[in-house]
Amino acid sequence: MSELLRIEALCKTYEDGQDVIQVLKEVSFSVMQGESLAIVGESGSGKSTLLHIMGTLDYPTSGRIFFQNENVAQFSGKQKAYLRNQHMGFIYQFHHLLSEFDAQENVAMPAWIAGRARAEALKDAQALLKKVGLGHRMKHRPSELSGGERQRVAIARALINQPRLVLADEPTGNLDAQSGRAVYELMCQLTQETGTSFVVVTHDQNLAHQLDRKLMMYDGQLKGA
Repeated sequence: MSELLRIEALCKTYEDGQDVIQVLKEVSFSVMQGESLAIVGESGSGKSTLLHIMGTLDYPTSGRIFFQNENVAQFSGKQKAYLRNQHMGFIYQFHHLLSEFDAQENVAMPAWIAGRARAEALKDAQALLKKVGLGHRMKHRPSELSGGERQRVAIARALINQPRLVLADEPTGNLDAQSGRAVYELMCQLTQETGTSFVVVTHDQNLAHQLDRKLMMYDGQLKGA
């Protein structure tokens, strides 16, 4: 497998009055193409901050991020937006589906933002919903779907632009155990079928064992890299 993402000596600090809070401390690791990786840690350990920086949604205090050997720090704001839209997908604990749109339209939304034709995006959204087992629920709005179904719609939405990397922040946090296992199994299956890399932040070590590799985040430091 080739290297997709490389993090080098990443640090993140915040100032709180006269105090300096160090959230990330010299974090270094790589993500390979087609790999599913879990980052496990308790609340407040820094794992969500790390994920946001990986997705260019936040900035490191120091350190470097390389995506396909390109230094992301040298990207303009427009280039970072393009990277997020075209090469990354995002899944959150709260699905953030748009209530006024049905499942198919929600999945197609990032493709429309990217400028793709409406009919083409809806066709691809239909195919993805079938892949995640929701071909029969395409015209249902989020309020008509279960928690597990809404999260599967969110996974399909993250994949609509065929990203190389999907970043997931506690994607099973609001699901029961059975639905959580199903979501993790789906991500593993999609990694094998599409070659998309998944990086999943979670506090659930049992579910994390289903992914290819597991790293531990403790007090801003990453273990097992």
